[in-house]
Amino acid sequence: MIAEVADDIDAISLTSGVIGSVEEDEKRAIVMVRAVAGFGIPVGVSIYPIEGTPRRLKDAGACEVKFNIEAATPALFKEMCPGLDYEGTWAILEDSVSVFGRNRVFSNVILGLGETDAEMKTCIHRLTAIGVIPVIRPLNPSPNLPELTRPTAERILRMAEFAREELDKAGLDPGEAKTMCTLCGGCDLVAGRDV
Repeated sequence: MIAEVADDIDAISLTSGVIGSVEEDEKRAIVMVRAVAGFGIPVGVSIYPIEGTPRRLKDAGACEVKFNIEAATPALFKEMCPGLDYEGTWAILEDSVSVFGRNRVFSNVILGLGETDAEMKTCIHRLTAIGVIPVIRPLNPSPNLPELTRPTAERILRMAEFAREELDKAGLDPGEAKTMCTLCGGCDLVAGRDV
């Protein structure tokens, strides 16, 4: 499939939900990266990381990663992502910047899980301070979370503008993205490009 469209695409982005264990998921991602890296097209990967994931993906041929912190606070993360490691993901994000470099590591943060603006701003600042570009993903209504609603347009814009300011302060440029959500921009505002 890629061979048929290689001249018409700018990037390959691989993403996965965890099927089986996170170790099995990583192994599948590495096999896929190795299979597609030979096309000479930038490859980005978004999976749930474990210790060493950034280096293994880089060695396989990935040029960027997106490891999602998901929630602005540890309490919300624990509620929404039971059994996963919030601080461990932060440590892996920081390691990813040393492996891939600045402007090559991204993280989704869902806006609208019950966090305050101040909590979201703290999370955005923490991401940019370690060299990670935040992808602010507004919550979409879900039958699994009937008590939560999509954030208002004003709140989405306010957080995107704050993220742009933090990116500027940190010297990060989403316009340098080669893959993934920040390059595409089809689902969400890209702070630093759209706002």
